[in-house]
Amino acid sequence: MPAYKSLFISLPDDPEFQSESSPAPFTTDPKHVAQLLTARGVSIAQDAVISSVPRICFTQVTDEKGYSVYRELNQAETLAFHGAITIGPGCFLESNPVTPPFHSSCIKLTSVKANDKPAGKITLGTGVQMLGVAIVAYEHVEIGDYVGIGPGVTIMDCDGHTTEGRGTDTEIARLESAPVKIGANSWIGAGAWIMKGVQIGENCVIGANSVVIKSIPDNTVVMGNPARVVKKVS
Repeated sequence: MPAYKSLFISLPDDPEFQSESSPAPFTTDPKHVAQLLTARGVSIAQDAVISSVPRICFTQVTDEKGYSVYRELNQAETLAFHGAITIGPGCFLESNPVTPPFHSSCIKLTSVKANDKPAGKITLGTGVQMLGVAIVAYEHVEIGDYVGIGPGVTIMDCDGHTTEGRGTDTEIARLESAPVKIGANSWIGAGAWIMKGVQIGENCVIGANSVVIKSIPDNTVVMGNPARVVKKVS
């Protein structure tokens, strides 16, 4: 069965992150949060702002015989994840579930190292703005410059499990993953799902609650489940 080792490098209730910001509007000090995350292996541009504390996790999953085991990554194993998550210049990440005037939650970023593959990368370009978003990367989830992502959005470059033979000692080897890329100046509406292998072009709009399973060309508006093109924009 698959054996899991994880390390949560940040959690919303982690007391080490709770240095208060002065003055408002932040409930925690964004610079303090960024410094701790940097020390724990996340690459963060100096002018990026992280409001409140995200849930960031490094997970190693391997095929093994016997029962499934959950353990914590040791220090040497954690080094394989350093630099896997990159937050670019001018980014704004909102993890406060209370401040936004609509339903939201903390941001969740998860880098997964499957068997002997490299740790999955999450790359946020310049000026990315998002709140309450969940991203899971087995290979690479790349968010282009000046992309906006609404709350409740989930982006995954892998299904996370197989549909057959779950829990066997070859499940992880049989997992299919494919990189996800979202082009510059695009907007992802609240509650949308972006699935493995999807390439979204530049200047696109993904309607709220859409499920995107196929790539989208530049200058396109899509919506629905599954998402379909409803409009081209110039």
